[in-house]
Parts: sequence; structure tokens; C-alpha cells
Amino acid sequence: MKAFLTAAVGGLLLMSGAAGAQAAVSAKAERALGVEASIPFADSVGIRDFRPDGDKALWIQGQDRQWYRAELMGKCWGLDSALKVGFVTKGVGSLDKFGQILVDGSKCQISSLTTSAPPPVKAKPAKAS
Repeated sequence: MKAFLTAAVGGLLLMSGAAGAQAAVSAKAERALGVEASIPFADSVGIRDFRPDGDKALWIQGQDRQWYRAELMGKCWGLDSALKVGFVTKGVGSLDKFGQILVDGSKCQISSLTTSAPPPVKAKPAKAS
């Protein structure tokens, strides 16, 4: 009887631990959006992808597959059609609101870098018949 009770209590502890772990995963999946952030290791391996949003903003995907939105202080000429960009970090290699975007040799100052949802998917143009 004592062994059965110990096994039952152990099973309950395992179930409550699994529920706690699931809650932690859900909390991590539902991160707050629009919060000032930084992308670690942006000067080496921290950036996975980017998508320009006109010439005044840029969506950036970190290695953790989370998206961020960089608002720029002014127009960044050539950003909307850039195939590659550079990231200028300040200090420890993390990209934040004090960093810069490098496009065709010109530096564009970031004014804010916030957590974001993924960028919208652009619709493909209809084919003419």
C-alpha cells in the first residue's frame, strides 16, 4: 500500500510538473509585442532574415526565429529594394535602438527596435492572360 501511495503521489507531481512546463512554453510563445528589445550577437550570427518596409523601417528576424521591427530616424535610401544590409552594433555586439543599418555604404540610424509579429506576406501579382 505504501509503494502504491508513493507511486500515486509521484505521478501527480510529474503531471503538475508537465502542466507547469506547458504553461511556461505557452507564456514564451505569447511574447509581448511592441516592447523595446535587442538582438544578441547581431554582429556575427544573430540575424537570420530581414524584410524592408519601405525606406523608413525594417523587419529583422533573429536566430531564435523571433521577429523585430526597426524604425529608422529618417529615410534610408535604397532600403526598400536592398538585397543585403549590414548591421552596425554599439559595444557588445547586440543590435538595439542605438545601432545602425548599413545600406549601399550609407548608415541609417535606428530610432527604435521592438518585438514584432512576422511581416505581412505580400500577395503575388495576378498573371495576365
